[in-house]
Amino acid sequence: MGSTTMSPPSFPVVLLLLLLATIAAAAGSNMDEEVVDDLQYLIDNSDDIPTNDPDGWPEGDYDDDDLLFQDQDQDLTGHQPEIDETHVVVLAAANFSSFLASSHHVMVEFYAPWCGHCQELAPDYAAAAAHLAAHHHQAHLALAKVDATEETDLAQKYDVQGFPTILFFIDGVPRGYNGARTKEAIVDWINKKLGPAVQNVTSVDEAQSILTGDDKAVLAFLDTLSGAHSDELAAASRLEDSINFYQTSTPDVAKLFHIDAAAKRPSVVLLKKEEEKLTFYDGEFKASAIAGFVSANKLPLVTTLTQETSPSIFGNPIKKQILLFAVASESTKFLPIFKEAAKPFKGKLLFVFVERDSEEVGEPVADYFGITGQETTVLAYTGNEDARKFFLDGEVSLEAIKDFAEGFLEDKLTPFYKSEPVPESNDGDVKIVVGKNLDLIVFDETKDVLLEIYAPWCGHCQSLEPTYNNLAKHLRSVDSLVVAKMDGTTNEHPRAKVCITTFEVALSYDGQKNMDMFLVCCCMHATVYLLPTSVPW
Repeated sequence: MGSTTMSPPSFPVVLLLLLLATIAAAAGSNMDEEVVDDLQYLIDNSDDIPTNDPDGWPEGDYDDDDLLFQDQDQDLTGHQPEIDETHVVVLAAANFSSFLASSHHVMVEFYAPWCGHCQELAPDYAAAAAHLAAHHHQAHLALAKVDATEETDLAQKYDVQGFPTILFFIDGVPRGYNGARTKEAIVDWINKKLGPAVQNVTSVDEAQSILTGDDKAVLAFLDTLSGAHSDELAAASRLEDSINFYQTSTPDVAKLFHIDAAAKRPSVVLLKKEEEKLTFYDGEFKASAIAGFVSANKLPLVTTLTQETSPSIFGNPIKKQILLFAVASESTKFLPIFKEAAKPFKGKLLFVFVERDSEEVGEPVADYFGITGQETTVLAYTGNEDARKFFLDGEVSLEAIKDFAEGFLEDKLTPFYKSEPVPESNDGDVKIVVGKNLDLIVFDETKDVLLEIYAPWCGHCQSLEPTYNNLAKHLRSVDSLVVAKMDGTTNEHPRAKVCITTFEVALSYDGQKNMDMFLVCCCMHATVYLLPTSVPW
């Protein structure tokens, strides 16, 4: 962000800036760390400490995002078991560029020492490095790591938004790794990058082995196993990491993959060990189009949300989702309807089933969306970047779901935002804001407003509360100022989206008369945001 020279603000602005600086200095020291909270994060960590269980949190100066879902038996005091990281290269600004220039393939983990997820990854990452070092002596391959809390310029250069962030550099060009954080997944993913992008299938025995061994596979029936079409297929394979790509020019092999030997070439088929076993591609034979076809069709009509399937759901290029929440005993009634409704929207929307009474996934995801009770629910979700949600009202029927999905695609639905009831009395020094009265209190053009968005279980929020209450008491005589707070776990508003970052101050002026200020004490870490919409000069 570029610097801007401004005249000194009026007294209330200076006072609040000083107060914010004091609060920021007291609340924590990890000024450069940024973490990301999204729905996939909840899924990945749903079997750990629940968000409303502060008793399970250890004492100490840790980042809440990494303590939030940790196993209560895990040692988070910094005493980690010894890990042999002989084959993991430590990179910093001084050697980063030169090392990448000397190695064709480098996987780099950007980590934070305090990050529980990074600590959990460390043994698998080291084991993957050792395995690959033993099997790829001449591949100019390395696994490396960068302490992003120390090498902040590198982290900023590569847009590190959370920890761990894993990038794979091919001749210096980075690509994100979003696979599972296990030795086996990392090794398999890298082996695919190092090996041929497309494997030739020339015999029936080879084809049978693929059909029995691969859960999903792409086969192209070509005139020849080299040339322009083979090159396009190889390029498509590099764009789609989760499925093996094969090619053949042998009619008997093509028959096993349900391609007519007399079919026009090139022909492409996607095979899955699911209800929709075969999906044929009929588009232009270009890498991006083929990869898009595979990405859109590799999931079943309805995907059950689990820790294993969440990366393929939230990493899918199709971001818009229709979700069905139902308890296990009701799933046999509603799943067939849901699958039938999904058919016209294949390639446009993802249809996802969430088992409502699953403690592993159902509970945290239902809480995220503000779903209470066990009633069967259908909602639409725009994805983590936008994070708007829409609920289906009325009966859960085939036609209702289809109409709902169509309205979602055409942006005709009204988004839902959580809100507690408006308080009957609101005379305290700290005003209570809920979703329904935020516009009235916070965006009152006659007032300057300091708003804390908090979580009741957040340790930093609890520590801030006495200071915040004293601040409100001290400033009660300033008629033009409102000090307020809102529970961010039970209230939402499109203009008060909590951004999970660590101590960042942002300024935005529009030249009008009043100033609105937001102090956001985030549920994951005490975060300070100063967002004045306008300031008098």
